[in-house]
Amino acid sequence: MRLILYIQKKIKKSTFGKNIMLITGGTAFAQALGIIFSPIITRIYPPEQYGVLTAYSAVLGLLAISASFDYQNAIPIADDDDMAINLLVLSMSFLSIVVLIIFVLLTLYGEHFLKLMDSEVLSSYKYLIPFGVFFTGTYNIVLQWGFRERNYKIITRTKISQSITSNLTKLIFGLMKFGPVGLILGVIIGQSAGITSLITPVIKKKELLLAVSQQRLKQVMKRYKNFPLYSAPSNYVYTAGNNLPVVLLVSFFGTSAVGLFGLANSITSLPMSLIGNSVSQVFYSEAAKIGKDNPDKIKSIAQKLIKQIALIALIPFVILLLFGPWLFSFVFGSEWYDAGVYSQMLSFMVYFHFIITPVGRILEIFERQREGLLLNITRLILIFVAFVITKTMNLNSYQAVGLYSIFSSITYVALLVMVMKILDSEIKRVNNQ
Repeated sequence: MRLILYIQKKIKKSTFGKNIMLITGGTAFAQALGIIFSPIITRIYPPEQYGVLTAYSAVLGLLAISASFDYQNAIPIADDDDMAINLLVLSMSFLSIVVLIIFVLLTLYGEHFLKLMDSEVLSSYKYLIPFGVFFTGTYNIVLQWGFRERNYKIITRTKISQSITSNLTKLIFGLMKFGPVGLILGVIIGQSAGITSLITPVIKKKELLLAVSQQRLKQVMKRYKNFPLYSAPSNYVYTAGNNLPVVLLVSFFGTSAVGLFGLANSITSLPMSLIGNSVSQVFYSEAAKIGKDNPDKIKSIAQKLIKQIALIALIPFVILLLFGPWLFSFVFGSEWYDAGVYSQMLSFMVYFHFIITPVGRILEIFERQREGLLLNITRLILIFVAFVITKTMNLNSYQAVGLYSIFSSITYVALLVMVMKILDSEIKRVNNQ
C-alpha cells in the first residue's frame, strides 16, 4: 500500500506524469465504453459477422501500419513548424498514393489480393478497406501534430469520441440490419472521429500552409529518409515477431494451446496497451520538444521514467508470477488454468517490454532507426530459434512459451543498452562542439 501511495505522489508532482495520466485516463475510459457497449452489440451481430470484422481489422492493421511511410513520426521532432507542416502534407500525399494503389489492386486483382492475405471472407466488402486505411492513416498523421503541440487534452477527447462514435455506429447500423457492413463502418467512422479537432489548429495557422512548397517537400523527404527506409520495415518485422509464436504454437501444439496462449498474452499485455503506449507517446512528445541538442536532459528524463514505471510494473508482475494460474482459474474458469501458467512465463517479457519500450523512441528522436531495424530482425530470428529448440529438444508448450519470453526479454534489455549508448555518444558530441 505504501508503494502505491509513493508512486501516486511522485506522479502528481510531475507535469510529465500528469500528461501520462491524462492520456492513460482517456484511453482507459474509451476502453471501458467499449466493454459497456459490447454485451449489447454482441446480441445484435452473430459470431460469423464478428468474424468478418476480425478479418477486416487484421487486414486494416497490416495495411495502415506504415501507409504514410512513417514520415508522420518525424513531425514531433521536426526542426521548425515549416518543416513539420511539410512533413504533414508529405505524409498525407504518400497515404493518398498508397490508398489509391490498394483501391486499384482490389479492383483488378481483388480475389488474389485477399487470398494472399488469407481474407477471402472480405470479398464483398473489399472497397471498404481503402477507406479504413485512409481514415486510420489520417488520424495517425494529425495525432503526431497534436503531440508536437502537446495538445494532450484534445488528444484525450479524440480517444473518447472515437470509442463513443464507433460503438454508437455499430449499434445503430446493427438495429438497421446492415450486417457486417455495420461493424466495419463502425470502425471507419469511429477512427475518423477526432481528425477535425486535431487538424483545426493547423488550418487556423494560415501562415503555416503558405510554407508548403514542392521544394520543401523534397527537402523534408530527403532529410527524414530514415523513417521510410528503416522505421517502416521495422514495424512489419516487429509485427511478424509478435505473430510468429501463434503460427508456430498452432503447428506444434494445436489450436487449444494457441487459445490458452492468446488469452494469456492479451491479459498480460493489458498494462502495455493501456499505460505503456500512453507513456511512450508522451515521452516521445516531450523528448522531441527538448530537442536532440540536449541529450543530457533527455537521458535524465529517460532514467527517471524507467525507475518510476519499473516500480509501477512491479506490482502486476509479482501478482502474475505468484498467482497467475489461480487468478485465471478464478476469473475465467478452471479450464483456463493453463493460460495462467502461460501468463507466468510471459510476465518476464511483458515487464521488460513495459519499462523499456517507451524510451526506445529515442532511436527516432536521434534518427537511429537503422539500429532499431537490426534489433527487430534479431528479435524475429531469436523467436524462431526458440521454437527450433522446442522442436529439436521435444519441449512442451510451457517450455516453448518460456523460451519465447526469455529471448524476447533479452532483446528488450539490448534495446535499453543501445539507447543508453546512443545517448552517451550524443552527450559526448554536444560537449565536444
